[in-house]
Amino acid sequence: MEFKLSHMDRRGFMRLSAAAGGLALLGATTSCAPSGSTGKAGFSGDVAVTGLASLIHSAPFFIAQAAGYYEEEGLSLEHIQFPGGLDTVRGIDSGIGFGTSSTIPVFIAAEKGMDVKIFGNVYTSPSVDFIAPAGSSITSIEDVRGKKVAVSTPGSNSTYFAERTLREAGIIPGKDVELVSVGSASDSWTVLSQGVVDVAWTASPLSEKIANESESKIIWRSRDYVTDWSDTCLCATGAFIDENAEVLKGWGRALKKGIDLIATDLEKAAAIYAKAIDYEAEVAFEALKNSQSFYSLDFTDAQLQSVVAAGLDQGQLTREPDMDAIVLKNVLS
Repeated sequence: MEFKLSHMDRRGFMRLSAAAGGLALLGATTSCAPSGSTGKAGFSGDVAVTGLASLIHSAPFFIAQAAGYYEEEGLSLEHIQFPGGLDTVRGIDSGIGFGTSSTIPVFIAAEKGMDVKIFGNVYTSPSVDFIAPAGSSITSIEDVRGKKVAVSTPGSNSTYFAERTLREAGIIPGKDVELVSVGSASDSWTVLSQGVVDVAWTASPLSEKIANESESKIIWRSRDYVTDWSDTCLCATGAFIDENAEVLKGWGRALKKGIDLIATDLEKAAAIYAKAIDYEAEVAFEALKNSQSFYSLDFTDAQLQSVVAAGLDQGQLTREPDMDAIVLKNVLS
C-alpha cells in the first residue's frame, strides 16, 4: 500500500527530522511538491538553512526576517535548520523546495541525480578557523608541527581546509601533524579545552565568542590561504524555480537588503543578529565585522571552480559537473 504524507504532515515531518539531526534520506532522488503556498499576498512556507544558528553565513537570513524585509516582499518564511549541507539538500529535494546549503553538497546531490540547482551565492569565504587556548605557546600555523589538530569528520569542510592550509604552509598532515576527528565545532572546543588536542577547528561566530571570553585565540583562518571560494549558496529544485520564480526574486531582494545592512550599518545589523542567536552584541558585532566583505549573491567562475576542485580532490565528486545545468545565474535578475 502506498503511503503519502499530507501537506501539513509533511511539513511536520520535516521539522521533526531536522530537529533530530537531518532527514534520513541518503541517496534519495524523489521530489515532492514544495511545502509552501502562494497567493495574492505572496508566499508562505518553509525554507531550509544549513547550520542556521551556528554559522556566520546565516546572518542575512536572520536580518531579512527580523528587519521586515521578508514581509516587504510578501514572504512569510519559517527557517528550518539542518545540521549539514547534504541534509539540507535532501530536505529541499524532498519537499521544502528551496533554501541555502554549503555549496559542494549541491554539486554532489546533482551528480546523484537530484533535481537541485544553484541560483545565488551567499558567503564567499571559507568559514573554518583554527584556534588554540589563550595561554598556548602556539601563535602561528608553523607552530603546529608535532601537534594534534581537531577536525570534524573525514571528508568534511574542516578536514579539507585543515589539510589544504597546512600543506600551503609546508606542513604535511599525517606526518608533521596529526588530524583528530572529533565532531562539531563545539565538540572541537571541548576536546581542546580538555587538552586532548593542541588546536581545534571552529567557525564564526563561535570563534569570536570563545575569543571574547578570553579562553582562546585564533591561530589562522582558512581564508588566509584560500581566496576564491563559495562557502554557501542559494539553491532550489528545478520544479520550484519553474513555479516560483517571482518568490525567489523577492527572497533575493530581501537577502540583499540584509547584506546591505551589514555593509552600511554594522551596529544595527549586529544588534539584530545578536538577538537572533542569543549572543552578546559585541561578539555579534566582531563576527560580522570580520565577515563584512564576504557576503554576496553574485558568483565568480573562479569561486565555483574552486569548490568543484575541492569536491573532486576529496572524492566527493567523481566527474566535472555540467555547470550550465546546475548553476542558474539569471534567476535573481
